[in-house]
Amino acid sequence: MSTNKGIDWDGELQALMESSGIKHAELARPTWTTRARRKALGARPFLAAIAITGPLMWVTTASGAPAAAVGPLLVWLAGWIGYGAWISLGRPDATIAAHVVAQRGGIAFAGVSRFCFAHSRPARAQWRAWRAASARDRAAASGEATA
Repeated sequence: MSTNKGIDWDGELQALMESSGIKHAELARPTWTTRARRKALGARPFLAAIAITGPLMWVTTASGAPAAAVGPLLVWLAGWIGYGAWISLGRPDATIAAHVVAQRGGIAFAGVSRFCFAHSRPARAQWRAWRAASARDRAAASGEATA
């Protein structure tokens, strides 16, 4: 319960669990098959959207119709896949979606930045060598001019 120094969250949670009929000693993590089944059942709208629109997209693309006619239909069908994903995620509102996009965007930016920095090392080393050589050349040229 409450003390003068704050709230005992563990005690409050345990009391709430006991009042709800949940025995703390009997709690166990579900097996991986149970967790996988729950995730699959939660993703049913997304999987249904893929199962329906995937073949439609394939048939539309393979039909031989011009890209100007097929493109908007494929975008529309991709929107249905996105709608299924949105439902599977629990219909998050705009603030939750913006937070997730910002978080994932930051993670992606950091990853791309690290990748680019790691793969641009030879170019940076070459640039530093060129700058050092040009500085030596300038120093040598100014030394010859005064001598």
